[in-house]
Amino acid sequence: MRKLLICIAVLGVIATGCRTTEKNYREAYEKALEKRDEGLTEEERLAIAREQATPKSVYRGDSIPLKAMWVNTVAETSKTAALEYNIVTGTFKQQFNANSAMRRLREGGYPDAFLLIDADKNFIVTATTTSSLDTAVSRLRALEASSPVPLRPPYPFILRKASRR
Repeated sequence: MRKLLICIAVLGVIATGCRTTEKNYREAYEKALEKRDEGLTEEERLAIAREQATPKSVYRGDSIPLKAMWVNTVAETSKTAALEYNIVTGTFKQQFNANSAMRRLREGGYPDAFLLIDADKNFIVTATTTSSLDTAVSRLRALEASSPVPLRPPYPFILRKASRR
């Protein structure tokens, strides 16, 4: 009887020692990510991160980064109000930094660049605005191909201007 209890206790210790833990899962996940990224350039890694960071919508068979949120135009940066679709290149807490990015966009071939502000008082740098999603997608692709400002994930993306309820 005593030998049976000892065997059960040893089996119990062995069984609990082999349990998977969150730490084990995390280590395996990180190793899988490293293996997946082997041989990729930094540019390719950034593209993957940008793809994963922005919500996607399917438009005419193409996957596009599209977000909807309430925003207002920062009046002193634009002659007109933002239309329904806006190509976003960055978001800043301080207006000074947003103005600097907007100025670089204007100097780099986007003369209609302007700022939006969201409900949390973040300044959103917009390269261009349009009322057509077709036009927004083509302008997004052009900006992705050649941008006068550095674009880090999740930028650029299309922001659909939502109305306040």
